[in-house]
Amino acid sequence: MDADDHPVETILAEGRRFMVPLYQRKYQWADERIVPFWTDVAAKAAEVLDGDNRFQHYMGALILAPIGESAQIGVTPRVQVVDGQQRLTTFQLLLAAIREVARDHKCEAIMAHVEDYLFNPLKSKDTDPLTKFKLTPTPSDRQVFHDILEQPYSKIRKNYAKFYWGNRIPKNTELRALRAFDEFRQHVRRFAAEGPVDVEAEEDASDPSTETTDSGAIVEQRLEALLNALLGRMKLVVITLGEGDDAQVIFETLNSKGEPLLAMDLVRNNIFYRAEKEGTSAEALYKKLWDPFDGPWWRAAAPNARPKRPRIDHFLAHVLAAQTGQKISMRELYAEYRAFAVTAGRPRFECVEDELNVLSGYAPIYETLEGRGEADPSIAWLGRKLAAWQVTTAYPIALQIGSDEVGSDARSGIAKLLYSYIVRRALSGLTTKNLNRIFQALSQQFAQNGPSINEFVKFFRERSGDSTRFPDDKELRQGIMSHPAYTNAPGPRIKDVLWELEKRARPKFAEKVESPPNLQTEHVLPVSWTDDWPFSDGETVERWSEDPRATRRNQALNTLGNLTLITAGLNASSGNRGFAEKKDKYAEHTSLFLNRWILEQDEWHEEMIRLRGERLASQAVSIWPKLPDPTS
Repeated sequence: MDADDHPVETILAEGRRFMVPLYQRKYQWADERIVPFWTDVAAKAAEVLDGDNRFQHYMGALILAPIGESAQIGVTPRVQVVDGQQRLTTFQLLLAAIREVARDHKCEAIMAHVEDYLFNPLKSKDTDPLTKFKLTPTPSDRQVFHDILEQPYSKIRKNYAKFYWGNRIPKNTELRALRAFDEFRQHVRRFAAEGPVDVEAEEDASDPSTETTDSGAIVEQRLEALLNALLGRMKLVVITLGEGDDAQVIFETLNSKGEPLLAMDLVRNNIFYRAEKEGTSAEALYKKLWDPFDGPWWRAAAPNARPKRPRIDHFLAHVLAAQTGQKISMRELYAEYRAFAVTAGRPRFECVEDELNVLSGYAPIYETLEGRGEADPSIAWLGRKLAAWQVTTAYPIALQIGSDEVGSDARSGIAKLLYSYIVRRALSGLTTKNLNRIFQALSQQFAQNGPSINEFVKFFRERSGDSTRFPDDKELRQGIMSHPAYTNAPGPRIKDVLWELEKRARPKFAEKVESPPNLQTEHVLPVSWTDDWPFSDGETVERWSEDPRATRRNQALNTLGNLTLITAGLNASSGNRGFAEKKDKYAEHTSLFLNRWILEQDEWHEEMIRLRGERLASQAVSIWPKLPDPTS
């Protein structure tokens, strides 16, 4: 290993190719990194203009590993960028921005000067067309990066028009390199003009006539100062690895602290590092099996999962759980994957491609669970139900039953029983705090014996405790009659229960419509009931009275028999009005079959709530099936 510090000019002036390995993440620098970097460069450029040459600015480390075949005569040497590719890419993007402003002002000497640090002179045996570029990023960044280096700004604006909002690239763009280039170009234009430029104004930003100062000696002098600052005043500590140094170990060590990589970033690094050691074409493997995982959807936070982490990390945890049946720690996800891929010093799979096939095979199932695909109707339906109940701890089971080895009948049956188990426990007043442990144990049984309805039944037949059992019909009926469904299944959960009851209430030939988005849960007898709500004997008492009748009423309010669905507007309009007024409003504004029995009543009190609860309980035991008997 050799280490020395060098200005950026020395690093980029040499005729060599900087190759970013496939296992590195995409370009990630956002405004919180771009702005401080630009401020440092602009400050150094101001010093150059003032004739001040006191200090050089250290930008961190650049770790390089020579690639063996680079020693061939007549071939431009290649080096692998083990660490520092984000900085190196940022330097090149700023250089490209300086060149574009120089182009606007016809500063041809500066343009030529910049291109010496963007492109390599080709040698006699160079056959790869990418050799001309100093830097070769990962495939997901390559096209936009090389377009920025090769094309004038007017062409970039045309080719990438869909990524622009007005004259700017938005902060949340997936093309971070394009955002950085665009921001640098705006900063350089301001600096070269010696005054502010209104970058928010609607203007053709590629038209030199919009600049606030003429191109000339002042602009050229200020652009030269920026180049001098970046190339001569910015330094990196360059560490060149020897043949005996393990690049992957060094990369992981350097990135174990500071700005964290996603667990899946580290997994990708490890996978393609091993692929290269196998002699596999890592780039071909990346394009075939990994490229979709680098999309923005996978890096967005999983909406219903805890802790808040990107989908890609949760996906990995669910895959490991589905494959092993073990409890997977999100905090130690990378270590969990390494233990999965290599057990007792031996690889789990014959080759890395087999390993990637496992991950990519689960991807459509996970996407369907998250509402992005339709790999299977049963999985899509289960995904919607798990989202409503916010139970993503069942995802490993869903991945297991979604595999091709499980028949459609078994998949549908297990999905319905899984959903039934969640709903029955909530309506029966049983805790849902142990669902993560229960589903992990069920996943383990499926991993050992294969997913089937028989295994599902066997699993729950062995569990009779309050914290784990599958409620039978009697317990479900009792729970619906006596437990507060509104608080035991809050928010979207109780709306899901009521909508299933609405679907069951429809006649055979009624329209099969989806749930409207503006439905709300309504207490027919209001929680804040008033004198408009007398008891069955005609008397009234204060809501907080110690009268036993008030106590019984308050206990009945949140049970299922007193709950229904109406639109948000009707809910607000109905409020705490008496039953006669409410019924008139229901009759005029709701067409749900769930409300028809209510409209047939002349009064509404605890006895009516009990009667409706019994009706709903009779429907519930068939909507959410009980645990079936095991088959032989």
